[in-house]
Amino acid sequence: MVDHQPTGQTWKRSAAVWGLWLLVLALAFIVIYVIWLRAFFEIYYVWLSLGDATRLVYELTIIALTIGVVAWIAIGEPYLAAGACERRLMRRFWYVAAPLLIAGAIGLIIPLI
Repeated sequence: MVDHQPTGQTWKRSAAVWGLWLLVLALAFIVIYVIWLRAFFEIYYVWLSLGDATRLVYELTIIALTIGVVAWIAIGEPYLAAGACERRLMRRFWYVAAPLLIAGAIGLIIPLI
């Protein structure tokens, strides 16, 4: 059995993958729980005024959004790791982070309308 020892390059690659993945994780947290929490509050409580169902619809929307973003983050980590092996880490990082940035920008605009 051959024992493969990790090289310095492997450690740097792993650190870069995990650092970028943690950045995506922080970005997702900010987009969901800071930006879109306020945007959905504005949509459901100010624009639509659904009466007694407002709170239920608001909470179900936040739960569905959380499940979707958790799935996005779970898929993003192996995608980034595979990109690091192919020397396409930053390109793949932007493929994962760009939808979150776009969603954040839209969420910032909604309360201003």
